[in-house]
Amino acid sequence: MPKYYGWVREIVPESPADRVGLVPGDLIQAINGRPLRDLIDYHYLIADEELTLEVSRQQTALTLTLRKDVDEDLGILFGEEPAPFIRNCANKCVFCFIDGLPKRHTPQRGLPLGMRDTLYIKDDDYRYSFLFGNFITLTNLKELDWQRLAEQHLSPLFVSVHTTEPELRRQMVDGPRAGEIIEHIQRLGDLGIQVHTQLVLCPGMNDAEHIDRSIADLAALRPHVLSISAVPVGVTKFNNMLKIGNLPALRPYTLAEAETIVRQVRHWQRRFEAEIGEPFVYLSDEWYYLTGKPFPRATHYGDFAQAENGVGMTRRHLDYWSRVRRKLPARLPHPTHITLVTATMAREVISAMAADLNKIEQLRVDLLCVENGFFGPLVTVAGLLCGQDILHAIAQRRQAEPAQLGDDWRRIVLLPRIVLDNAGAQFLDDVTVASFQEQVGDRVVFAKDAGEILELIDALASDTLPSDLVLVGGR
Repeated sequence: MPKYYGWVREIVPESPADRVGLVPGDLIQAINGRPLRDLIDYHYLIADEELTLEVSRQQTALTLTLRKDVDEDLGILFGEEPAPFIRNCANKCVFCFIDGLPKRHTPQRGLPLGMRDTLYIKDDDYRYSFLFGNFITLTNLKELDWQRLAEQHLSPLFVSVHTTEPELRRQMVDGPRAGEIIEHIQRLGDLGIQVHTQLVLCPGMNDAEHIDRSIADLAALRPHVLSISAVPVGVTKFNNMLKIGNLPALRPYTLAEAETIVRQVRHWQRRFEAEIGEPFVYLSDEWYYLTGKPFPRATHYGDFAQAENGVGMTRRHLDYWSRVRRKLPARLPHPTHITLVTATMAREVISAMAADLNKIEQLRVDLLCVENGFFGPLVTVAGLLCGQDILHAIAQRRQAEPAQLGDDWRRIVLLPRIVLDNAGAQFLDDVTVASFQEQVGDRVVFAKDAGEILELIDALASDTLPSDLVLVGGR
């Protein structure tokens, strides 16, 4: 497979690209005379209504011209997008996710399994930040990058701040110009680029008085800074108690410490709500799970700009399910058993969903909360569950509680879509969906939200399965 960006993997039927004659395998080298470096260039360059494409097809040069609406996409799906162009990170952050991964292909439970190779790519790429909401440190920007940011006005970006105290940030991030975070955000603001920011809080490191300084410094940069999220450090069995330099060893927050963080941030939220009508600084969902405090109402989160960072995802799910549950059918035509898989953190929330589903006649839903053996029990979110841990938990459940179900029962294992990669083909470890399906035996279904769970139940009620769900295996 080609290793450059403009390789066309697929063309959407009846799209402008299809009408002009582009085909899979073409290489788009330039648009309107500008070279195509990555996905950012593609979106930027196709904004014009008249386009001239310079294309290489089997070593033959072609020039194709087309007209389109201003907001119309060309209908091109690219191969390898945009992995070949990831900007590798030069930092050595104390809480780096890569350090929380096992060595590649480290055996777990006797299985020769490691993690997906792409997880070991250490990126700090402003293009990923703009396109997908990835958080970046701004330490790896070169002058050409600043010029491109100015030219293409890539806004908003998502920035990992952690602390605004220069010397502490230099210790925590340990990257080029790490102590210049305020200056970098100000420079973005001068370019008209806004940012969402995050503070990954580590016990005894950048919390306590450092939180107050960071929030105050970032608030002074409004409106260039749109929001702040406070997120607890993720600790796995591979980096628990890791000691770097003079900083305290990494560890999870205790209940008392978490309650202190919540009170401290809530103080700032009340202040901002009074001053600007919104909290401005937000606690990620983990803090509410850790402390047992109720989740704020949806209005607290505004437009949920940092939902992908775990800020407000639970509230959005709760509200969505409260609407969806009213539409559940009263009865299924066939006896059906669903094993509903989740991680340990959301046990209470997903248990309530299972209770609602169990009110449907001829439907039995059993909740399976999977403890994370791969990363360790300190990791409790569903998005970091690995295929081998889920398989192990299913096998243990079946051994301990043999199913007393008749042959006429339909059996389904229902998992959150977030456990898979973007392509929907592989778990975090190198367990493929096909291998998982083969080992489980039952029908395997992946749903991304409450709406897709409702679609599944409706499909079971009408004896059909919609094609827009991520469904694997036979009926």
